[in-house]
Amino acid sequence: MKRLIIISLLCASTSAGYCQTAVPSGRPITLDETFKLALAKSETLAGQGKGVIQLEAFERQLKSLFRPTLSLGASETLADKQPGRAQSSVSMDYSIFDGMRDYIAAKAAGLNTEAARLQLERAGQVLYLNAALAYINLTNVRQELSVRQEQLDVSNTRIKQLLEWVNIGRSRESELFAARAQLALDEAARQDAMSRENLAQLELRFLTGLEENLAPELIPLPEHRSIEPYLVRAQKRFDVQSARKALEAAKLNAEIQAKLVWPSLSLGADYYLKRPSPDQDSKWNTALTLQIPLYTGGFAGAAVDQASAREAAAGLVLKLAARQADTDVKEAYSTLEHSMAVMESLKTALGLADENAKYQAKDYTLGLVTNLDVLSAQNTLLQTKLQLETARSRASLGGVQLEVAGGGPDYTAEAK
Repeated sequence: MKRLIIISLLCASTSAGYCQTAVPSGRPITLDETFKLALAKSETLAGQGKGVIQLEAFERQLKSLFRPTLSLGASETLADKQPGRAQSSVSMDYSIFDGMRDYIAAKAAGLNTEAARLQLERAGQVLYLNAALAYINLTNVRQELSVRQEQLDVSNTRIKQLLEWVNIGRSRESELFAARAQLALDEAARQDAMSRENLAQLELRFLTGLEENLAPELIPLPEHRSIEPYLVRAQKRFDVQSARKALEAAKLNAEIQAKLVWPSLSLGADYYLKRPSPDQDSKWNTALTLQIPLYTGGFAGAAVDQASAREAAAGLVLKLAARQADTDVKEAYSTLEHSMAVMESLKTALGLADENAKYQAKDYTLGLVTNLDVLSAQNTLLQTKLQLETARSRASLGGVQLEVAGGGPDYTAEAK
């Protein structure tokens, strides 16, 4: 009687406990669509874009120094017991020569603006990598859920078979409990994967701005590639180019500071619309001003030293950017190559584990192995499937990392 009660409870829990759908349905989405949505939604990139606009405006401000300025002025002086002295004039000021500092400053500002534009382009590529990481992470955990649900289905079928065999005395109750315990562990692992799937959904929704469950597609595995083209392209990627532009700008700024001791020449002219006596008949007034710095209290020398230090720092930033680009390519290539190699080995292992699980189940019916052997074979098959999915995800991510490390993808500029 006790045995029948136990078996009935096992039957009820088996039929009702672990038959939920493992992979939630969702809106299909591709990696390209994910990136475009993330690009449109990114406040970080939008902020960087505003920074570029500020630099462009500053560049226009400097270029305005090459042109004369015009102003209209009017005044009236009142004194005790004296008639008012009213005056109005149009004034023009123009810097004829300032040691070429304005011209060099405008050129440096243009380089800084271009450097900011390049950094914005690179930020778009980094966003592509982050979007791909979130996309592949969600794909991987959904694949894991499929594998774990498949394992639960197999375990449920196994338990139903054991229940029948226990009833006829062909299997022991301990074997049924062992299978049931394994099923509970598999269900716990599935629940954990469902939690991670929910978090991955939230991350991808945050990037894309979508509010529904997403069902990303599997990214095709990258083909075997040579590393050399990526190493060459990496030295031309946007962040390295930006560092080069910044170094050029720093050199020009150092040149500007060196010219602080140069003389300057400016022209000023006033045309009087109204002028008090005794100069009421004089309409024009012009002045040519020459200034030669004789002593600045050490300011000019300190400015030169400061600019030289900034130039040296910019040179170090360029070296770091170039070395980092080279390392990024090598790391991504290594990840991709090893992940592909691991995948090939796991494919072989999966075939063998599948055959082993089938033979163990068959041998159990013949009484050649124990139920623990069958459970062990099933676990090996499950773990091999999960490892293969993880290796596939790493290979897919490695392909994207290699592309971004080499200065890609090329369409990020057009996507904006």
